[in-house]
Amino acid sequence: MPTIQQALRSAIAQLDAAGVDAPMTTARLLLAEALGVSKEWLVAYAASPLDRAAEQRFQHMLARVVAREPLAYVLGRRAFYGLDVIVDRRVLIPRPETEMLVDLALAALRMDGRVGQGWSVVDVGTGSGAVAVAVAKHAPAIRVLATDISAEALAVARLNAQRHGVAERLAFVQADLLAGIGALPPVVVANLPYVARAEIDILPPEIQSHEPRVALDGGEDGLALVRRLLAQIADRWARGRAPRAAYLEIGASQGQAALAAAQALLPAARCAILKDLAGLDRVLAIQFNP
Repeated sequence: MPTIQQALRSAIAQLDAAGVDAPMTTARLLLAEALGVSKEWLVAYAASPLDRAAEQRFQHMLARVVAREPLAYVLGRRAFYGLDVIVDRRVLIPRPETEMLVDLALAALRMDGRVGQGWSVVDVGTGSGAVAVAVAKHAPAIRVLATDISAEALAVARLNAQRHGVAERLAFVQADLLAGIGALPPVVVANLPYVARAEIDILPPEIQSHEPRVALDGGEDGLALVRRLLAQIADRWARGRAPRAAYLEIGASQGQAALAAAQALLPAARCAILKDLAGLDRVLAIQFNP
């Protein structure tokens, strides 16, 4: 029966050989999950023997990660904006950079006098519901509408809304972007698929082989869905139903193309590209006059 320290050393070696990122951190997270303890507990009790049941759980999870299944899917959750978000193969794993959408939505809501009157935010392509749930959790007076084309993704999003106590203030609609939705709430946020189709097959195996392709494929140049959403927003604007602001996540190399598309479709709006903490283009921001 190996000790905790021995089990960790063996796991780290296997993860490293498989090319998994951060093998030490990953091994600790897996073993802590198998034992139901904290990572700090593992350090304090490194010399303790690992019981057979925990070892079997650990080895099963380890094998999945060595096979390059994403750690978040193995654990069944991902940290996002201070929340534990349920994830599985039905949804894209939320990334840290997407937290920027939550910051922008909350800042826009603080400036809007219509908060509390109907829907305040629409999250387009909600996936796991991470953005919608985080916004609702940090703005308890507002209601959020979330759309996704995938019924499976919406099922996960509903679980997350329930998990974090905001289900009564969220509504989930199966829709192709904004199809079927008329007047828009004050704030629109969207993290749509923006990987160029030809680039999907060169992504790390954790992504290309496990995350849902429908949540990755952004068409030939990665901006197909962004342009479609901009056209839908432009249609609402032309009918006097525009939001106050819209924030669309984009790829780091897509800033100028996304900005040009927005300016062409929404000439009366103020459009800009916002950078993330790494200094990379990350969000297409669109402001409409009140």
